[in-house]
Amino acid sequence: MHGRLKVRTTEEQKLLKEKENNKKLGLYKKGMTFILGSRRKDSYDEEAFKLSTQILQNNPHVYTLWNYRKEVLLIEIERRDKEPEFLIEEFLDTELRFVEQCIIISPKCYSAWHHRYWVLNNHPKPNWKEEFKLCSKFLARDDRNLHGWDYRRLIINKIGRILNEELKFSTDRIRTNFSNYSSWHYRSTLRTLDEDNLEEELDLVINAVYTDPNDSSAWFYFRWILSHKELLKEKCEKVLDDLMVLEQMEPDCKWVLIAKNWASQILSDDDNIINRKSYAECDLPKLIDMDPLRKARYVDELKKVTDSIGDNN
Repeated sequence: MHGRLKVRTTEEQKLLKEKENNKKLGLYKKGMTFILGSRRKDSYDEEAFKLSTQILQNNPHVYTLWNYRKEVLLIEIERRDKEPEFLIEEFLDTELRFVEQCIIISPKCYSAWHHRYWVLNNHPKPNWKEEFKLCSKFLARDDRNLHGWDYRRLIINKIGRILNEELKFSTDRIRTNFSNYSSWHYRSTLRTLDEDNLEEELDLVINAVYTDPNDSSAWFYFRWILSHKELLKEKCEKVLDDLMVLEQMEPDCKWVLIAKNWASQILSDDDNIINRKSYAECDLPKLIDMDPLRKARYVDELKKVTDSIGDNN
């Protein structure tokens, strides 16, 4: 009717989208052909370099173009040796600003992070301290980005960092968001677990699982602590007591039962095998009902415990 906007049907929208995508794909292929066809050992085409910038701004995951840009940067770095007045620092700083934009567009792009580190390693005056601040800013924006955590480790190797400062940083990030596997994993790389810090780590992770028992992130860190059996023999009973209290509060949480099973294994030496059997026979049948996708695993584990009892009798 007159005076009304025409609303496109789903099929029309689909055809328009497909047409638009085909146009973009055609431009992308044409651009890539032009860029790769312009490659030279001792020079580069400025128009091709600008075109690579445009493509990466739309899709930073085209790793071939990052490798192409490395070739261009190496040409310019060699140019500095022939022309001392050439401001290579300014050229590389421009590249760093460009990579930062790409990371903002796609924070989990491996190629962009790797390229940024490569540029800094080839920079005559890399500012690693400023880079560390930028990395912290990225993690504050998205602290579940494993690429940011990996990058942080690389930068720390350049500037050095006091252990307590990094422990505090990881603690702050964990307390901001317990559901952060990357933060927990990073913490496990900072120091070796020993008798001096065991209590601190146990308190932190127990607090986390009590706060959100259905989140798996802290439980994986909890299991990492439990893997240090030689440290936990004396504290294992207390850990089991804490888990049993949590079970009463959260009877439908499978992670509590799984953790009890982990902890009871620490007590599964010859003197405490009966104790291990009591936990297994109580918890594993519950897990079979609560976690049917892993039923065979729990059945097999229960059989192993039962058989071990028979072997000890």
